[in-house]
Amino acid sequence: MFTTMFQLIRNLILLGLLELTVGEETVTCFYSKECVLPCQSSYHDVIHWHNGPWIAHSFYNGADQLAHQNASYKGRTALFTDQISTGNISLILRGVRIEDSGKYKCYSSISSHSNEAFVNVNVKAPIQSVDIKFTDKTITCSTNKIYPKQTISWNIDGSPKEEIFEDSQRLFSLKSSLPIQPDQKNLSYICYFRSGDGQVTYRASLMQDKTEINSGETATIRCPDSQGETGHFNLILTFDDSSEVLSYNGQTSLPINKKWKDADVKLTPEGKITLHNLDSAKHAGIYTCERKTAQSRQIMRTSVHINSDVNIIAIIVGIVCVAVLVIITAVICIKYKVCKGGKGHKVGQNGQVAEMEDLNNENQL
Repeated sequence: MFTTMFQLIRNLILLGLLELTVGEETVTCFYSKECVLPCQSSYHDVIHWHNGPWIAHSFYNGADQLAHQNASYKGRTALFTDQISTGNISLILRGVRIEDSGKYKCYSSISSHSNEAFVNVNVKAPIQSVDIKFTDKTITCSTNKIYPKQTISWNIDGSPKEEIFEDSQRLFSLKSSLPIQPDQKNLSYICYFRSGDGQVTYRASLMQDKTEINSGETATIRCPDSQGETGHFNLILTFDDSSEVLSYNGQTSLPINKKWKDADVKLTPEGKITLHNLDSAKHAGIYTCERKTAQSRQIMRTSVHINSDVNIIAIIVGIVCVAVLVIITAVICIKYKVCKGGKGHKVGQNGQVAEMEDLNNENQL
């Protein structure tokens, strides 16, 4: 019975009365990039690619035939023309747009036979970067030009204000602002971007730190650790949000040593950055250490205060002056027996006691 049915289907295909439909494939295409929609067929005299009712690309009579191509695909499609004869009739789609998503039909035929195959296209614009920073009394986490829309959550309880925008290309911009108190400034803030199924697609964190050293001493800058992440990462240290101190791209060997504004800077294999021979005139300020991977951005901002040599000398001189004053006061007190709140007396050479009230009053002045 099954053999008879198979032969019947085969005969219908050979007679051209039945089209052969191959299974479906699903591909993910990335916004603005090039994408290949796969299709194989031994029938390649006529090739049509459709997205719903629209013709995306046509090929017959040995050449592309684009007179009836939908205008949205103009200049963006092609076939592997040198591979058509070997059965590769895949469609090349360039400059992918959000509206390119959908179910595509790959139709191919010769004079008496035809094939149909289907490709489901999902278009995504993944997060490229996230901005996280303190603004007034809030911490803000934002990104732009992503698709599909995602949600933002925080590691700290609060009532964030969320903003969502959609532009003319159907790409989304997201922003979430969380209120904070002054005593919460040194906490570690983490914002999570989640897809529709709840999976974390990106993580950004921000923490502030401070350190104080004397001029000429070594400062250690804390950088974010890996948080369990593995693989390629970039590390960059900037000064006052403008001057690059040191960078590491994941390919350079460690440790790294360099000169920056007459200071010696070193990055160890453990990710610790040390700065030697600092002085307040050039090196005091905000150092931002950023660790970045394809799915995360971690920032540590460290305020470095440097006590200058002048300040140290002033402190030492001040301490010496106070000590000398204390010694002088003690000597006077012992010599003249000046007691707080009482009278001073002095024994003369003739053995008579002289009243010292005037002297005591003078000392008190």
